[in-house]
Amino acid sequence: MKYITYFIKFFYRIRFWLIIAPIIVASLVYWKTNNTPRDYTTTCSIYTGIITGVNILSESGISTTSYTQGSMMDNLLNIITADQTLKQVSLRLYARIMVYGDPHKDNIYTKASNYRNLYNHGIPIHNLIDKKSDNDSINEQRTYEKLLAYETNDPTNYVYGIYQWNLPYVNRETLKKIYVKRLGNSDVLEVSYTTNDPGIAYQTVLILIDEFNKQYQELRFGETNNVIKHFRHELDSIGKELKISEDSLTKYRVEKQVINYDEETKHVAALNRDYELQYWETLNNYNSTDSLKRELEKRMQLYTEIIQNNNSFILLNSKISEINEKLAMAKYYTSDAVSKVTIDSLQCELDKNETALTEAVHKIGYLKYSKEGISNENMIEEWLKQVLAYKKAQAELIVLNKRKIHMAQKYIHFAPIGSTLTRKERMVNINERRYLAILDALNTALLKQKSIQMNSASLKLMNAPYYPLVPSALGKHKLLTIGAYLATLIFTIFFFLIIEILDHTLHNLFKAEQLTGCKVLGAFTRQLSLAARRYNKVYTTLSAQNLCNSATTYFKPDQSNIINLISNEPGEGKSYIMEQMAQQFMERGYDVTQLSWQNEPQTDAQAFIQSLNMSDPDDLEKNSLKEKIVIVEYPSLKEAALTANILQNVSLNLQVVDSKRTWKNTDQQRFERTKEMCHKTPLFLVLNYTKRDAAEDVNGLMPPYSFLRKLLYQLSQLGLTANDKTTQISKDKHRND
Repeated sequence: MKYITYFIKFFYRIRFWLIIAPIIVASLVYWKTNNTPRDYTTTCSIYTGIITGVNILSESGISTTSYTQGSMMDNLLNIITADQTLKQVSLRLYARIMVYGDPHKDNIYTKASNYRNLYNHGIPIHNLIDKKSDNDSINEQRTYEKLLAYETNDPTNYVYGIYQWNLPYVNRETLKKIYVKRLGNSDVLEVSYTTNDPGIAYQTVLILIDEFNKQYQELRFGETNNVIKHFRHELDSIGKELKISEDSLTKYRVEKQVINYDEETKHVAALNRDYELQYWETLNNYNSTDSLKRELEKRMQLYTEIIQNNNSFILLNSKISEINEKLAMAKYYTSDAVSKVTIDSLQCELDKNETALTEAVHKIGYLKYSKEGISNENMIEEWLKQVLAYKKAQAELIVLNKRKIHMAQKYIHFAPIGSTLTRKERMVNINERRYLAILDALNTALLKQKSIQMNSASLKLMNAPYYPLVPSALGKHKLLTIGAYLATLIFTIFFFLIIEILDHTLHNLFKAEQLTGCKVLGAFTRQLSLAARRYNKVYTTLSAQNLCNSATTYFKPDQSNIINLISNEPGEGKSYIMEQMAQQFMERGYDVTQLSWQNEPQTDAQAFIQSLNMSDPDDLEKNSLKEKIVIVEYPSLKEAALTANILQNVSLNLQVVDSKRTWKNTDQQRFERTKEMCHKTPLFLVLNYTKRDAAEDVNGLMPPYSFLRKLLYQLSQLGLTANDKTTQISKDKHRND
């Protein structure tokens, strides 16, 4: 708490410096910078619509995370403040100033002075400034295009240096002062720019917004268009591969005459199954008819040979075999184009030949009976029947054997087709999936492109930039003035604080106790001048009263009380303090004796000290010393040395210190030796020649008792909420002092 109080009093002591010095410096700075150009600020707001706006992705139910939304807004902020954007703004702004500027009067584009400076600086490129057209917007565009065409990455190229050099208003350092921020969590960006030319500030923001829109669309659409171009190229390439593989599959099917391989192979398998059944059935018929025929021929013997050798029989038998073979071919080769009329015709012809054969056999009449007269008609009919069945089975076997070769060829034909078709279909399927995947990616890219188009369309100006007519509230000269005031204030505080910390002068209570390590019992003010000199006697009286009051608390009852006044250096004011204390004690009824080495006939200071033998109580009459105070002034410790008896056999030792002089290391050493010799006898400091503020730390508030002084004293004592009533000292008592 004492440190807080000390610092409050420290600031109170330097209050005039804290008030006057910053005001003087700030006034000088304000006066010197009063002609400094004023700053003008223009702002605008851009609605982006990236997060809350309607787009294709949001309508499709695709949501974005807060991280993605933040990244999208950061991208916009980076685009608008990117070097590429600012460089284009620099060249366009330079071209606009050169075309629209007027060297004789200010306009909404620039001040005349700024135009002259920029124009005179750009002598090497005056030929690039185009003013041939009556339309200044055309002149501006032509000038800008010429600047771009003239620019090269060469330090000696003037256009290259427009953005890089310290050319005012259009260089990189100046344009980087454009401030862009996002308003809260909204979709709105706020752009502000401050400079000392209102026209340039206004035109810079206008060009920046236009260039930002172009850069944003170029970056976003350029990226998306490249992706779309890539997907379309891939789609064409894969489409060609897919077409080639499909054509190859079609050609192979045509070459192999395969429409539906699975169904056709199933059909071949079914035909083969039917063929096997038919073959074995026909073979059984053939074997059975052949066996019966042979058995009947054995029975008939000669008759059979006669019939078989008959020309009609041979001819008809041959025809029947031929017709049966044709019918079998028509039956088992259904794929051949044999009409039903033809089949019916063959069947009729077969029936006719069989009938003719039967009739031819019956015409051989002598065969009806055997030698024994037994009838052979039934046997011959049965034999003829078996012969016909045999011929039919034989013909079918011939056809089926041919069909067997045909079925084998079918298997040979279809077996390799299956693996080849599978391989070609797999290739078609792979290419088709690739094609669909690229097509899906292309559709997504096109959707993203459309979404970007909608977002770009939503980059709208909510608040268009305005031409600033009034300078900023805090101009540059005001900021410099405020900065000078604060800097001077801080410098003054630190200057006096360093002096206060390094100072070894006991000019107040805190420094005295801190440097010496001893308590202060009293403080006397120096002789004040001017208006405060009328209070000098009052201050002395109050200081003496406070010191005597404090000293009385250390008196011993029923005996004399001795007070030693000592000092390290001569001229500290011991005699003056002794007189004031003696006067105060006498006013209180005490018998006071003053002993001073200066009043003794001995001129030697050490001899005076030796003459006093305070340790022998018999030398003084005890009865006469009751209620008596002895104040002894000793020579300075620099001139003479005190003994322990002198310092210990007393009531109180007071070290008088001149608060105006430096408390040296030798002073501290002497004080510590004195304190050590005092042992248990109290030793205190008495500050002399102090300022009134320092004396008030010991004596309390001193006159004049004005409201302001009482308020400041209360604040210095941290009485922030106190309602103290200061004891009013009688003004009449001290009015004439």
